Amino acid sequence: MAYEKTPFIKLKDGIKAPSGFHYMPNGKLMSDADHIAVNGYMEQKITSFNTDTRDILNGGETRQFSIRGDKQAVFSLEIYDNTGKYYNFNSKTWGTDKVKLSKKRLGGTYTVDVVFAALPDSSLKTYTVNLFAETVHNIKTTHAPFVDFRNADNSINVNKTTGSSSNILTRTIYQDALKTLRMSCVAPSLYEVSSSTVDGATSSSNRIVIDADATDPNVVQVGDKVTTTGIASAVHALVTEVNPDGDNVNEIEISVSDSASDGQPVLITPPFNGMIPHDDDSDTGSWPISVSSGSSISAPFSVTITALSGRTFNVLRTPTTNDLCAYTTVTFESAALAIEGEDTSSASVFYRWPITNIANLKQGMVLDPTRTGTGVNTTTPASISNYRTTTTQKIIGEGNYDNYIKSVTVDDVLVDAVDAYANDVTAVDRNGKITAQKGNIVFNEQQADALKSNAVRMFAYGQAGIEALTGVKVKLNVTSMAYAGSASPVRVATSTTTSSAVSASTTIPLAEVGNISQGMAIRGVGIDPSAANPTVVSKSAISGAGNVIASVAQTLEDGRALFFDGGARSITIRGSIEISNMAINDIDLFFDVERFLGAI
Repeated sequence: MAYEKTPFIKLKDGIKAPSGFHYMPNGKLMSDADHIAVNGYMEQKITSFNTDTRDILNGGETRQFSIRGDKQAVFSLEIYDNTGKYYNFNSKTWGTDKVKLSKKRLGGTYTVDVVFAALPDSSLKTYTVNLFAETVHNIKTTHAPFVDFRNADNSINVNKTTGSSSNILTRTIYQDALKTLRMSCVAPSLYEVSSSTVDGATSSSNRIVIDADATDPNVVQVGDKVTTTGIASAVHALVTEVNPDGDNVNEIEISVSDSASDGQPVLITPPFNGMIPHDDDSDTGSWPISVSSGSSISAPFSVTITALSGRTFNVLRTPTTNDLCAYTTVTFESAALAIEGEDTSSASVFYRWPITNIANLKQGMVLDPTRTGTGVNTTTPASISNYRTTTTQKIIGEGNYDNYIKSVTVDDVLVDAVDAYANDVTAVDRNGKITAQKGNIVFNEQQADALKSNAVRMFAYGQAGIEALTGVKVKLNVTSMAYAGSASPVRVATSTTTSSAVSASTTIPLAEVGNISQGMAIRGVGIDPSAANPTVVSKSAISGAGNVIASVAQTLEDGRALFFDGGARSITIRGSIEISNMAINDIDLFFDVERFLGAI
């Protein structure tokens, strides 16, 4: 290689060249400036700078930086935080002295480990990493050509930009307070209380007529508890049938005979109402997991679900990742946007709706089915879905001997489930994830005009839905579903005693009825299952002493112990959850209990 393509010799035979001079191969000294004026610089390039730019673990970690390029390339590396402290590569500590890894020769690849300490408080820490391409003697180092990377809002993402048009290439890394991934529960459609009005007084009857359409599941469902003037909450009257005779959609049948006053309000309480934990109502029984933003862990969990007094749970199946959900609240604009050819029934129902923020929404997410609150004006079940209509066309084809006509189906109208509709992204988070953008969403069921200007929850289910909405990937492994009083998924019987003797009667007085529910099987000394296995038809009180009505008449002694199988007031879900790429904010995940629990 020609001398002009080799680095200056600054030390020969143990003797250092004077400042501004270097040795020639013949041992003579030559001016650095003169040599460069004649021969130019030896061009060297830094080709890549590799490091993990995810958030530093809250508790600190050691992270490796790797620089690649030409063997003679020279670089300096500087790291400092937003408190004015610099990293000392020699002592591996942080201090106020401005220091850096100075003018190192690559040799092809150079790696260095940097020790990041634990975050001392809850303040977000920002680390700036500067890689300098240095000019030393006759070696002029440059970065690879600059390739810009823009976030969706057109802001520069320095961590995804490659190369540099100057001598500095910059990366930004964050270290944040621990985030909480909370595992709780939600009952989207069977938690909130609905209401109506008694339409006609009743006396000693198990039938009630209400003003609302009882066949509408957003008003009432079998298993709901009914309370009104004349029917106290303690009676624990449950809906056993809707429109029992098939001739009146406003009529319901309840589990007890009682009286109701005309024109009085009726409260209709779903079976999961009052359970804990539930959404923002109560964290009791929920499970918090502390996670560093950007990190991945596997953590155990134990969520205990307790029913409201007078109710019990039974396990229908073991929950999976698909039974986990997260939700966000979207705000609908002041008017729907009709799709070409859509039947809007006199401008009252629509598939497509403009909203204030479509960020992180995707096809398949579910519209809030709750009876009141954010779901009061929704038509459910409904989910975000592509809109598609087709038409059939006839085309002429050429055969071997003659032409033929065939029918083909082609798209007539196709509208994306989520569409920005020419709206720009207006905000991203520090990692470039979109956080704000107006647009439209389309539902698979038309929604009433009353939905406009409302704030409504959208639920995302399963691994794909949760990751789309939150950025966090999760995987659930449930190891046990344990009833109260048991460490295993074995049903544990509720026990109590008779408070007086029973003679050939379906009415059984008991010392405690609190953990007994409709449908439970009854067993014990004296119980006669010869005609049919007896079950609980109803009970006279939420808790405390009361009567249960059995499906078959019994004869029992006073003080006889009875056992009731089929559920428990509390159930504990245990297992582990894998969390990948934790978000930069707290995340709430919910078991949708309606999918795997029965509430009696």
